[in-house]
Amino acid sequence: MLLRRITEHVKAQNWFAVILDFFIVVAGILIAFQVNAWSDRRADKRSLNAALERLHDEIQANIVVIDKYSKRHTDIMTAGRTLHKLVRDPALDFVPTELLAKVFVNGFTTDYSTSALSAVLDQQTFQSLQSEELRPFISGLPAEYLDAMEDELIVIQRLDTHWIPFISQKLPVGPLWALSYMDTEWEPYFKEAGDYDPVSVPAFKELASTMIFQNEIVNRTEYERLILIEQQELRDVLEKALALIEEEVN
Repeated sequence: MLLRRITEHVKAQNWFAVILDFFIVVAGILIAFQVNAWSDRRADKRSLNAALERLHDEIQANIVVIDKYSKRHTDIMTAGRTLHKLVRDPALDFVPTELLAKVFVNGFTTDYSTSALSAVLDQQTFQSLQSEELRPFISGLPAEYLDAMEDELIVIQRLDTHWIPFISQKLPVGPLWALSYMDTEWEPYFKEAGDYDPVSVPAFKELASTMIFQNEIVNRTEYERLILIEQQELRDVLEKALALIEEEVN
């Protein structure tokens, strides 16, 4: 219909009307582009918000994981300090097998979930976040998780290559393994393996009196202390990220 009007105006040589019709056509096209662009931005924003909400849930779950595993690290650190105090007591007349198992055999890494974090970082609209503070926070989370896990991984490596071989050369390690895997899926294996030679008190007291043994206890205890510090730092970062995500989504 508009094309017919333009044709009629051209035939009538009504150039003002032709120009007016032309601008109407151009304005209509521009408005259509703007509406489409606005609609695309709205869809991208909804998609990004949905990804942020999933990240929010994931971070909350990781905070729960930190609290759970921090208690386990605290337990090992406390065991190390208790063991270190015991071995310096000349009146020691028993073998603290459970403490030895925690200090020289126990080891684990914290399982963080990062799939939702990866999904947000992969969003093409990630840079359109309204909060300029949130962007660097989210971008820095992968490094924060790695930093928190670094000492845990070092401890696992030292257990495999140093502490377990060290204690295995000094004392019967069977009872320590059995205690370490109690209440886990590996407990039946150690029960089926039968009885283990007990750790004798004289052998343990001789080992406990050595500086190298006491230093190994201190080393493990200090690693656990560092792990706890880094996990608390990660927890603080995650709490801040939660607040920024809630601000962005709302």
